[in-house]
Amino acid sequence: MSILQINQLTKKYGNRRVLHDITFCINDGEVIGLVGPNGAGKSTLMRSILALEDVEEGSVTVKGISNQNPEFFKYVSFLPSDNYLYMQLTGYDHLAFVAKVYELDCQDIEEVIDRVGIRSYVNQPVKSYSYGMRQHLLISLSILTKPLVILMDEPFNGLDPTSIIELKQLIRDLHAQGISILVSTHNLDILEDLTKTIWFIKEGELFKTDIGLRDKAAYLIEFTLTEGQTVGYIMSGSQLPFKGTENGLLTDPEYGVEPYLEWLLKRGAKIQLVQQSVLELEEIYKDFYGLSTTV
Repeated sequence: MSILQINQLTKKYGNRRVLHDITFCINDGEVIGLVGPNGAGKSTLMRSILALEDVEEGSVTVKGISNQNPEFFKYVSFLPSDNYLYMQLTGYDHLAFVAKVYELDCQDIEEVIDRVGIRSYVNQPVKSYSYGMRQHLLISLSILTKPLVILMDEPFNGLDPTSIIELKQLIRDLHAQGISILVSTHNLDILEDLTKTIWFIKEGELFKTDIGLRDKAAYLIEFTLTEGQTVGYIMSGSQLPFKGTENGLLTDPEYGVEPYLEWLLKRGAKIQLVQQSVLELEEIYKDFYGLSTTV
């Protein structure tokens, strides 16, 4: 079921079009990755959804409630890429303030403190925090209100490897609870590990494509041939497109793997390996943006 609806968002900075007729919806419990180079409009899109940016056209609603209505923010929260924190206040002060605004109790605060793991420094002033500690506090603030949708703009910035692992697990846990998440990150490896639904922003337009990293991919099948046989010979008459490899063949994704296995077994091939060939997100990114070097 659709929870967040964005309809024909258009945003310009002067004569430069940053967002053009952006339309999409996010369903219950969906995790979507948002990808694009710096300046592509990822942060602007998130800020526009939250009414932090004025737009020339378009509307945003959650459960039918407009982002111009304060009720909207009971259901949608934001983890910004910048640390919008008060240096002189403690982490607990920040959490207590948000809890008061949303009429939450102390138990809600305690649960979030333990869940994100900020107990050891939550009572210290934020000016003493490292970048990673501040990021943890922002994460805590974004989930304190138990939102239905969380927008995460570069949430992995400044995190050490352990914190990255913990945040990925937290996102998976939130997903399991039915919370919808739109996450933007430059780290393609992390994004690929979280979701296969990746959207690209390019020249102000949103390209919504489930890139199918693992659903529809070619398979590598390795097998043993009898003396004198070739891959071409054993596949002749099958009507199945393939690419020959040193020890077998690569299937066509449109045909699945079963017809190939059935044919090979029928022709007496001794199958040694069946392995899905996964197209890396980095390669898809490079191809989409016309890059010839590693991102």
